Amino acid sequence: PMETSRVVGAAVAAAGAVALTVWYLRRRAAGFASSSSSRVSDAKESEGLARLAEQIQAPVHGKPEVLTPQSVLAYFRRLPLTRPVAAESAALTAEDSSTGNLNYCFVVKDGARKTSVFVKQAPDFVKCLGEDAKLTTERIRFEAQAALEFMKHAPGTVPDLFHFDATNCVMVMEHLAEYRLLNDDLIAEEVSSSAAQSIAVFMGRVHTATHRQLVSSEGREDYEKRFHNPALCGITDTYIFTLPFIEDASNSHTAGLDARVAGIRADQQFLGDIKAVHKIYQTKKEALLHGDLHAGSIMTNGIDAKVIDHEFVFYGPAGFDLGLFVAGYVFPYAAAAAKGRDGTATAILTVLEGAVTQYLTLLKAARPIDAK
Repeated sequence: PMETSRVVGAAVAAAGAVALTVWYLRRRAAGFASSSSSRVSDAKESEGLARLAEQIQAPVHGKPEVLTPQSVLAYFRRLPLTRPVAAESAALTAEDSSTGNLNYCFVVKDGARKTSVFVKQAPDFVKCLGEDAKLTTERIRFEAQAALEFMKHAPGTVPDLFHFDATNCVMVMEHLAEYRLLNDDLIAEEVSSSAAQSIAVFMGRVHTATHRQLVSSEGREDYEKRFHNPALCGITDTYIFTLPFIEDASNSHTAGLDARVAGIRADQQFLGDIKAVHKIYQTKKEALLHGDLHAGSIMTNGIDAKVIDHEFVFYGPAGFDLGLFVAGYVFPYAAAAAKGRDGTATAILTVLEGAVTQYLTLLKAARPIDAK
């Protein structure tokens, strides 16, 4: 069954790869390249995207050899990469950047060019839980497919993808060296309106470009098949919609909140609302979603923002992305209000209101979407 799943996944990915390549060829034919230099640049871009689309067609390995800070350089030197870091450079260095829960990550730097790339590997388990906590390596293909779709519909809002290696379950992408997690900024009470607007644009462009009311029935069916992601959606089912509302070892809260937490878990009307929203998450097929758009999946330099970690991508209710994004601001707002930092609390609400308004404006402009 596992092998069959990988073959089916590869076949679906191949169909998507063809569609993506055709889109770029049509874009060129439509006259987007208006000068000789831009035609050359566009040709290189199309060639690179076609190569990536082909790489994503290959079945991913079920149990790749895990890279380490010691082995990643030897691995990287075997890759057919010349930009922005040349694999054959004698001045390569690598450092561990594995701060997330699921994957192994490294930064490879070219000291000669003063450039760097981000290398991400998906092992066949949840990194933070250990090798017994198995998780499909197909998630790296979902992330790569999502990256190409997001680059297509909302260029500049995600890191560029340079290489995909199905055998080793590795992606090589743009290193956001000057960026930091939005969550860290919000904790530090640094609130950027333009960064929030960037994410509103990301959501608005991706959701409208893939919305069931704006694509053909064939296109909608293609999105649903290519981004049918039961393993990662299952994690959301468990850790967002189920475990927080029961007694479980994965939950924690400060002692002073015992009574409030117990009250929430005993509130049957509230729990019924959670079940209703959970059903919408599981059944409503509306648009292509990032699927994990909290403040830890967004990086910012204080001016703009880029979305990372796309492995939870799926075709579902657009409001789920928006809800996670809003939640990322609600928590620091509550913290600021509790500390009496009224200026910060007001700034957060103002920025959030502006971003949501921008998002809804994009949806309403893309008729016939009902953006209620």
